[in-house]
Amino acid sequence: MSNIPRHCMRHRRGYALPTASSAITKSVSAEPPPPARMRLVGTRRRLRTKGFAIATLVATLSALYLVPGHADDPSGCDFDPVNTKAPFSPSCVPPLTGSTFEGGDGNLAVNTSGNTDWANVAGRNVGIDQPSGRTDNSFGQGTKEDDANVTVVSGSIPPNKSDLSRFYEASEFANNSNFLYLAWERTNVLGSANMDFEINQNTTTGFSGTTVGPITLNRTAGDLLVTFDFTNGGGKPTLGLLFWVTSGAASQCFSSSSLPCWGNRLGLTSANSEGAVNNVDTVTDPIAGTSLPANTFGEAAINLTAAGVFPAGTCEAFGSAFLKSRASAAFTAEVKDFVAPIPVNIRNCGTINIIKHTDPRGVNQDFGYTSTIPNPPTGSATPSCSGDATPSAFTLNDNGNTTGDSAANTEACTNVPSGSYNVIEGAEPTGFTLESLACTATTGSSGSQNGTNPARADITLIPSGVVTCTYTNKGSGAILVTKTGKNHNSGTSVPQPLAGAVFNVDGGASKTTDANGHACVDGLTIGTHIVNETGAPTGYAIDTASQNVTVSGVATCTSGTPTAAPFTDSPLTDVTATATSELPGATNSKITCVVGTAGANIGNSPQGFADPVSVNANGLKPGTYTCTVVIDP
Repeated sequence: MSNIPRHCMRHRRGYALPTASSAITKSVSAEPPPPARMRLVGTRRRLRTKGFAIATLVATLSALYLVPGHADDPSGCDFDPVNTKAPFSPSCVPPLTGSTFEGGDGNLAVNTSGNTDWANVAGRNVGIDQPSGRTDNSFGQGTKEDDANVTVVSGSIPPNKSDLSRFYEASEFANNSNFLYLAWERTNVLGSANMDFEINQNTTTGFSGTTVGPITLNRTAGDLLVTFDFTNGGGKPTLGLLFWVTSGAASQCFSSSSLPCWGNRLGLTSANSEGAVNNVDTVTDPIAGTSLPANTFGEAAINLTAAGVFPAGTCEAFGSAFLKSRASAAFTAEVKDFVAPIPVNIRNCGTINIIKHTDPRGVNQDFGYTSTIPNPPTGSATPSCSGDATPSAFTLNDNGNTTGDSAANTEACTNVPSGSYNVIEGAEPTGFTLESLACTATTGSSGSQNGTNPARADITLIPSGVVTCTYTNKGSGAILVTKTGKNHNSGTSVPQPLAGAVFNVDGGASKTTDANGHACVDGLTIGTHIVNETGAPTGYAIDTASQNVTVSGVATCTSGTPTAAPFTDSPLTDVTATATSELPGATNSKITCVVGTAGANIGNSPQGFADPVSVNANGLKPGTYTCTVVIDP
């Protein structure tokens, strides 16, 4: 067996190579056929051992030269968490609780339907290094992790150091947790690798794949460093998390003796992270379209919420990430190759806007709201709300807005931690009804009107999401008819209230004035309405049958200020003009009664010569009338 190439000694779990004392002494036909994923290839060779030769067909299993894109375990897992020697004991860990990303299988393909991997994860960002060789750049002059002032040099990466080629980053918010996914690739096959992902809040100007010379990394307190270390013989990496520290005691530093520095390392556990390396076989990168030999690909998934990066009630935002390799497992080892920073969007907060509109716009009316958006603790800006600093209870007013919006009618809350919230409009002010509640949201977030309570908006907010919900309340007004008329019995010529007048608005139900001369109609839309008088009180005449009345304010018949609609009726007088001869038939008379002195005839005027003769004119409004009597002798 000493002449068998070493790489042929690798085999699948459960399938041992034949030995001199077993399989080699048996005919090939005595062995069961290999599984479907295994095939026999090669040529007939003659093996000699212990003085005798046996001609046999040496089986070179396809599992030994894995088809790129497959994995060593039937479940799809491509790493052995224990070692690379037989027998293999792969252990494919499922995605972290709350996530569907397969960050612990050591490949880039989805193994379980419904899950995600690098082939289909949303929001994937890619960092690509310069081609290996003299044009590649790296950190030089003994750069260490704690160094912010670094020097970048160009030239080949030493063969005993990881020559990085690219990295991937993605993040998502699921099940009230923020997840971060990372992966690295390298071109050289080393037994061990020590990678660090630096994730910064701000970008470093001028730091790219072609940078050469001194540069200062733009680090901010709270920046992240994810360490990824694995040694030959293990498929599960050791993951760690460090924060950039700029103030306080130097005892916070993980390795440095002075600030600023990377703080004490937080060892990530299986409860909040998982990772893997393809330490058994080749896998395919479907994004780059390349094959990755064993030990050239690694990945990790981290629950940032569970790891304390995004503690409750805080907002963090990271916009830049890059990958670098250390010369050894020691944190103090030199940092060598890197893949330049790329823009990322790792954050745990978003924006919620609540807007008030009235119909018609601009009505001066306060509307009260309550919400489950938390009030910011003293000294905190999480969340930060304009219009009202306490989002748990706030007031909006659309006063003065004809088309756009203003601070008075908008509660704009930024730095709202991702999660589920609701906003409820309080009791409607008198004269208002909720006309509509409409929400818009960026992809991944949502907002909608509650099916049971129409005044409640249900909101789901993801990192960087924006949800805007607009409440529109229709205002209604009232018209108060005031009916008056002259009546000298009151002892004054000033018109007095008249009861018994009948009105309607827009042809609706009839209303009759009361003793105060009032008739009120409410529930009217803001705008112009027609008020009709359909019946005057006894002894009075309708002066104006109808008039246009514009309702501009919100009111009811019992609150607010209804729009006034004054009507005045005229008292009526009956006039009779009679001419009678004292000696019946001795004379004849004629009578003509007109309005004014020469106006239209009134009543049954004129009446010709007769005896007696009479003109009757009833229902005359106050005014001047003239009756002319001509007596014929």
